[in-house]
Amino acid sequence: EEPDSKPRNAIAGDVREWAVETTSARAIAGDVTFAITNFGTMKHEFLVVKTDFEPGKIPLTSEGRFDEESEGVSVIDEIPEFEVKTTGLLTVKLEPGKYQLLCNIAGHYKAGMYKPFEVVEGDHYLPLKKPDEVARRLK
Repeated sequence: EEPDSKPRNAIAGDVREWAVETTSARAIAGDVTFAITNFGTMKHEFLVVKTDFEPGKIPLTSEGRFDEESEGVSVIDEIPEFEVKTTGLLTVKLEPGKYQLLCNIAGHYKAGMYKPFEVVEGDHYLPLKKPDEVARRLK
């Protein structure tokens, strides 16, 4: 598995020109906390957006950003524009589905500031083996 494919609900990351990076690309449905540092050279923002649009393909307005009220996108919450070398904290309650973590300042999304993110049901991650089978193996 890729290191960022294991679901985590406490996620660190950063924004910069022109990328959004996080320690995981998945979480289990429920409360998810992001601690995001701005390692760029200008202010950025960090939005958690539920959408079925492909990563990087949310339609943009002539201003080079997308309309946060438009159909097919649901902005769950955000860390508003924050200064270089500061860290923003955001806890959101997320349902299973596909998301993008992104910056929607004019031109930034198009330049590559997004990351696909998936939220899964918790019980997908229960161990498949029964505890007694595991115990027998350990003997």
